[in-house]
Amino acid sequence: MHHSQDTKIRLEALNKIGIALSSETRLGRLLELIVKEARNFTNADAGSLYLVDHEKNCLNFEVAQNDTLKKRANLKSETFKPYSLPLNKNSIAGYVAITGETLNIPDVYNLSTEVGFEFNRDFDKRNKYRTESMLLVAMKDTEGKVIGVLQLINSTNSQGKVVSFDTKIETLVSSLASQAAVAIKNAQLLKEIKDVFEALIRYSVSAIDARSPFTAGHSRRVAEYTLALAQAINNTHDGPYADISFSPAQLEELNYAAWLHDIGKIGVRERVLDKRTRLSDAEMDALINRFENIKASVITETQEKKLKLFNSNRENATEVKQLDSKLEAHIHQIDEKLAFIKKINTQNCLKDSDLNYLEEIYKKKYIDLKGEKRKYLTDFEFENLSVKKGNLTKNEIEEIQSHVTHTENIVNNIPFTGHLKNVPVFAAGHHEMLDGSGYTKHITAENIPIQTRIITISDIYEALIAKDRPYKKSMDPIKSLAIIKEEAQNGKLDKELVRIFIEKKVYETQESN
Repeated sequence: MHHSQDTKIRLEALNKIGIALSSETRLGRLLELIVKEARNFTNADAGSLYLVDHEKNCLNFEVAQNDTLKKRANLKSETFKPYSLPLNKNSIAGYVAITGETLNIPDVYNLSTEVGFEFNRDFDKRNKYRTESMLLVAMKDTEGKVIGVLQLINSTNSQGKVVSFDTKIETLVSSLASQAAVAIKNAQLLKEIKDVFEALIRYSVSAIDARSPFTAGHSRRVAEYTLALAQAINNTHDGPYADISFSPAQLEELNYAAWLHDIGKIGVRERVLDKRTRLSDAEMDALINRFENIKASVITETQEKKLKLFNSNRENATEVKQLDSKLEAHIHQIDEKLAFIKKINTQNCLKDSDLNYLEEIYKKKYIDLKGEKRKYLTDFEFENLSVKKGNLTKNEIEEIQSHVTHTENIVNNIPFTGHLKNVPVFAAGHHEMLDGSGYTKHITAENIPIQTRIITISDIYEALIAKDRPYKKSMDPIKSLAIIKEEAQNGKLDKELVRIFIEKKVYETQESN
C-alpha cells in the first residue's frame, strides 16, 4: 500500500475514533476505549493508560490491556487493579507526564543509563511476558497541561513479530491523545457534577428519612431493591418481561426515582410521621391534669354538700356516710375512665365496645373551678382516641398521603432532562395500585409504567420487613413475601414482577450489604 493512501485510511480511522470518544461519557468505559482504539491503530499487543493527579502528585494506572496474556488467559495471570505511582522522572510514564515528550523506544530492555528513567521489569517477570517496543504519548488538555499518558507496547507486524513503532504514526497517535484528553476532561467534569448531585440527593433524602427513627435508611434500601429487581428483569429471558432490558441510562433514571420517592415527606409534620400513640405525651399530660381537676371539682362539690348539712343543723351520720361513699364511687369511676384512656392510647385496634365507652366519656361534663360546664374530653382528643384502626386521624392520613404530591412538586422542579426526564413520574407513582385503589391519582395498570411498579414492590417489601413501626410489627421475609404475593393475586401489584422478586431472590439484596 503506498504511503499517502495509508495515511488517508489512518486519518479516516482517527476521525471515527474521535466521534466514538466524544459520545462516551462514562470515564471507565472511555479510558478502555482510548487504549483499545490506539492499539488497533498501531497494531500494539498491549497498552495502558495513566491519569495524572496533580493534587496528590502521582500517576494513577487506570487501564491495562494485553492480548498475549488474554489469549493465554491462564488463571495465574493477574487481574488488573488500578494503582498509583509517584509522579517523577524515574519511570518511563512519569518522565512523559512531566516533560510532555513523546517517547518511541525500540527495546525498553536496552535503555541507555543516560536517559535517567528505567523500565520496571516486575510485570514481565511475574507474567512471563517480554515488553520490547514502546510508544508513549502525553495526553494534553486544551491548555497544554498533561492530564495523562498513553502507553502502547509491542507493535507487531503482519507475521505477528514484535517490531518498533512506525515513526510516521507518532503524530497521528499524538492527535488521538489530544482528542482523548478533551473527552477525558469532559467525562471527569460530568462525573464530578454527577457525584455532587448524587451526594446531595443521598444526604437530603437520608436526613428526611431520619426525621423519624422508623424510616431511617428506608429510601436507600428501597433504591437497592429497585436496582436489584431491575437487574433481575434484565436477566430474565422468559415470561411477559423476557424482552425488557434496562439500559445503563434507564437504570440511572430508575435509581434516582427510587432514592427520591419519599422526599415529599419533608412536607409532613414530624408528629404525624412519628406518631406512636394516639395522643402525644404532652397531650396526654394535659388530659391527666384535667382529670385531676375533675376529681378536685367532685371533692369540692361533696365538701359543699357537707357544709350545707352542718349549717342546717340536721346533719346525721348516715347522710355524711352516703356522701362519702358516693364520692368514693365517683372518684373510682373517673380513675377507671382515665385508666381506659391510657390503655387505648397505645392500642392499635379498637373494638366497638371501646368506641361506645369512649363516646360515653366524651359526652360527660363537669363543673370547673370557675363554675363553668366543661367536657371531659376535647374534640381533638376524641378525634385522635376514636380512630378505629392504627392511630392516625383522617386528616393525618391525608397529610401522609400528600407526601406523594409533595414529592412530585419537588422532583418536578429539579430540571431532569434527557434520559432522566421520567424521574418525577416514576417517583410520584409509588402508591398507585394496578386496580386503581392506590393514591393519589387512582390510576390503573395501563398508566403505571414498569419502573413505577418496581419501586412500589420494593417500597412495600422494605416497609414490611423494616423494624417495628408504631402501626405494625416487623415481619420476617417469608411473611412479607406472602403479603406481596397476596397483593399481586388481588390485582394490586404486578404478578410477574413479584414472581421475579421472589424467584430471583431479589429480597436478599439487603443481606449482602
